[in-house]
Amino acid sequence: MRSSAQVQDIFKRNTPDWSKVGGPAGPIKVINRPEFSGTHQTFKEQVLSGANFGTGPNITKLDRDATTPLLQALGNNGIGYATFAQVVNHRTVRVVPVNGATPDAGNYPYKRQLYNAYKNPPRQAVKDFLGYATSSEGQKAMLTGN
Repeated sequence: MRSSAQVQDIFKRNTPDWSKVGGPAGPIKVINRPEFSGTHQTFKEQVLSGANFGTGPNITKLDRDATTPLLQALGNNGIGYATFAQVVNHRTVRVVPVNGATPDAGNYPYKRQLYNAYKNPPRQAVKDFLGYATSSEGQKAMLTGN
C-alpha cells in the first residue's frame, strides 16, 4: 500500500482485491472497530474525511473495541487499524507505511493528539502522574506501549 487514497479505497469504497492497491491478487478482509471506539472515530475523521466506512461481505465489524481480537481476526489477508503503540512490537502483524511513512515518522499522515484533563487544583497523585507523563521516561513509555 502506497498512498492515503489506497487506504481510503479499502475502507470507504470496499476495494475487494489486494491487486487493486498494489498487492498480489487475493481478497481483502477488512476488520473494523465498533462505532463507539475512539480509534474508529479518529480513523473515520482523518482517513475517510468523515465519510462512512464501506459495507460488504468482506468487512467485519468487531463487537468489542480491543486490539487483540482485531489482530486475531486479520488472518493472512486482513487489514485493520489500531493505535501504533499497541502493534509496534507485535510479531504477527506489520505496520503498513502510508505515503512512504510509518507512524513513528513525523510526516505520517494520520496522528491524533491525546490530552490529560484534571480538576484544578490537582491532587498530589495527579501532579505525580503529570510529572511522569511529561518526563523523558514517561514519554518513552508512552511511545513503546510499556
